[in-house]
Amino acid sequence: MRSTTVLAGLATVLAPLASAHTVLTTVFVNDQNQGDGTGVRMPMDGNIANAPVINMNSDDMICGRDGLKKVNYAIPATAGSKMTFEFRTYVDGSRPGFIDESHQGPISVYAKAVSDFDQSPGGSGWFKIWHDGYDESTKKWAVQKVIDTNGLLSISLPTGMPTGAYLLRTEVIAMQNVTTKADGNWYCEPQFYVNCAQVYVQGSSSGPLSIPKDKETSIPGHVHPSDKGLNFNMYDMKGLLPYQIPGPVPFRPTSSSSGSNAKAALTTPTNFPGAVPDNCLLKNANWCGFEVPDYTNEDGCWASADNCWAQSKKCFESAPPSGIKGCKIWEQEKCQALANSCDAKQFTGPPNKGKRWGDVTEQSSVQVPGVMKGADLVDDPVDTTSNEKANNNVVSIPAAATATTFITTSSAASKPVTTVPSVAITTTTAAVAIPTETAAQNTLIRCGRADKNQRRAMHINRHKRADF
Repeated sequence: MRSTTVLAGLATVLAPLASAHTVLTTVFVNDQNQGDGTGVRMPMDGNIANAPVINMNSDDMICGRDGLKKVNYAIPATAGSKMTFEFRTYVDGSRPGFIDESHQGPISVYAKAVSDFDQSPGGSGWFKIWHDGYDESTKKWAVQKVIDTNGLLSISLPTGMPTGAYLLRTEVIAMQNVTTKADGNWYCEPQFYVNCAQVYVQGSSSGPLSIPKDKETSIPGHVHPSDKGLNFNMYDMKGLLPYQIPGPVPFRPTSSSSGSNAKAALTTPTNFPGAVPDNCLLKNANWCGFEVPDYTNEDGCWASADNCWAQSKKCFESAPPSGIKGCKIWEQEKCQALANSCDAKQFTGPPNKGKRWGDVTEQSSVQVPGVMKGADLVDDPVDTTSNEKANNNVVSIPAAATATTFITTSSAASKPVTTVPSVAITTTTAAVAIPTETAAQNTLIRCGRADKNQRRAMHINRHKRADF
């Protein structure tokens, strides 16, 4: 009899950090859960997975820690799709929560067309597709609105995104520690919670995408320490409103089609770079389990069992902090069941050949909120509903690579995008030093204490302050 080794012990390295912080873990497309961790670039170390980025010059500002590396799979969507991003404090979802309520601030979503997901995500080509800051009508920050929806933020993709590979970058900025000294240097900096999702979009055109120069940006470099929205006292906003959201105003390209063509519904892509393989029996984040070889004798049976355990080992080793639920199912219901059949001298198999489990995290019963109205949602010049004047000063971004031409079918028209007047962004001229990564870590410790003091002061004074 051959022995098998259960790999559940590897789960200990995945224990999520319990803190007041947050990380993007899951993406929904048109309310359909794509699976925890699937297509999402997140830190592999559970102890820092939800920790903020402080250094604005760091490459961690691009897609977060470990965000320069692609993951195996991408998320399929069509231009105009509803995209929902789930943020968690406990990365594996073992407890509810988005972020500590003291960590108020703006939220933005950026996009970048890439030739493939191996392309370096840094540098130019980024544009913002959605943002929200402080809503004076509801007296709520964007962070509070997402706390109210249990950590779920829903937006719509622009309808004019050409077919191809994209990175969607979420940026949550926590402002609770921001204070300044008389010399203009920060005492405590904003906290940036940044992640990227790999998305393959089926659009109505093949590109390239032209982005107005004032809306195309580089990351790092899209925000600066002197930005007014990053030097904002959230505890005393009198005379400081309206709040100016850091970064460029959103750019939402729309389809130039008209008439019946504009109403054509796009088909979700199925064959594209980064697609989950058709023969995937079980998915955990960006890992797939595949059927083991057929066998007709004892040696073949144990060889297939070894194949299964080798796949299981890779599942546990590659699992991000969002969880190992699928790995455990594969280990018990596939590998252990196969080993048991070999022990029972059932040497023709494998048993339950081709059984599919899919991704158990996709089956969660989450109440997905509707699209959240953002601020300054202005569109490109072809959109006659835009509040923005036509701007022909554009920079051309190369089209993302396409692997397959997909068929479109006639259906309902795309949903219109609500626009509001844009707010001009101004910056102060005072130079502010950007901390090194080591200094940033020290700042987190120091500012953690400041955070507690500010929260206590906020609690004491909340009933003393007049409404803003």
